Amino acid sequence: MRLSYMKLKRKLFSPAIFGFLLSVFISGEVYAASENEKVVNLYSSRHYGVDNELFELFKKQSGIKVNLLQIKEASQMIERIKSEGKKSPADVIITVDIGNAWKAENADLFQPIKTDLLQKSVPSNLVEENFSWYAITLRGRAIVYDKTKIKENEIQNYEDLSNEKFKGKVLARTSNHVYNQSLVASLIQANGEEKTKIWCEKFTNNLARKPEGGDIDQMKAIYNGKGEIAIVNTYYYARLLKSEDPEDQKVVKNLGIIFPNQANRGMHINASIAGIAKYAPNKENGIKLIEFLVSKDAQEILAKMNNEYPVRTDVEWTNVLKNMGKPKFDTVTLSKVGENTPKAIMILDQVGWR
Repeated sequence: MRLSYMKLKRKLFSPAIFGFLLSVFISGEVYAASENEKVVNLYSSRHYGVDNELFELFKKQSGIKVNLLQIKEASQMIERIKSEGKKSPADVIITVDIGNAWKAENADLFQPIKTDLLQKSVPSNLVEENFSWYAITLRGRAIVYDKTKIKENEIQNYEDLSNEKFKGKVLARTSNHVYNQSLVASLIQANGEEKTKIWCEKFTNNLARKPEGGDIDQMKAIYNGKGEIAIVNTYYYARLLKSEDPEDQKVVKNLGIIFPNQANRGMHINASIAGIAKYAPNKENGIKLIEFLVSKDAQEILAKMNNEYPVRTDVEWTNVLKNMGKPKFDTVTLSKVGENTPKAIMILDQVGWR
């Protein structure tokens, strides 16, 4: 048990110490404010330009300045806030994927908040069960394939990717990445640990190469003939569809996209989440920021600029997402999926998905 625990700990936070020191070095003292200035201090592991545009809009509407500390890796951000303890200036924490949300929650970094506006705006399955965090954007974990080599009806579910007929055809990120950890956590929720471990073993045997790169790298690898199938986030596929770069158009030309498990539970979703830090010095300003991020105007901007699905049901999808199809999403409570993260990491280690 001791060995398993240490392996799990390394998996969860292996880059943390280096990341913490690096983030301290690059961030400086960005939180000083005059007595009359209204501020909210935001720690975020999102890295999209549209977020900065939203923060400027928030300042114009509310008069509250967003002091943004952007830290690339969620594990680095978590370790920094833990090390700051009660003296942490963080008011709002934003991170990507339910696995990272669980890690932050497990580190006791949040305090619960519950407002009428948040309750009305965000569906209950996208809210932590104790109201510690709220989803602010969604992206589906889809399957892409080479239309010249794979028939569309050959793959309908994530579970189909374990079929031995796909041996040497599947491409994937490493198991260290939270996207894969969360997908496996969702499979545990749906199918149980034993069946999920068998699936992981067979899936790993079907890999065309050692896992490497990001989602767009997997799609490029399909174009270059290194594999025929990959699991990618929908917004990466949409990014290629919208791109005016001829090279991107070559990559996406023969790619098809499948929304898995449409006849049963629906496609697994990743979420960016936001919550109030446990020792937030500007708690009320932080609540206003999160409420703004789930407002209709902000949700429309996020969807349009970053090809993400809105969490609000009254916000229209962008044309590129509509043209990709109307997927059914898995409606399991995301916090329940997050709780399976340690089990998912253990299984990924055991089957050798590196």
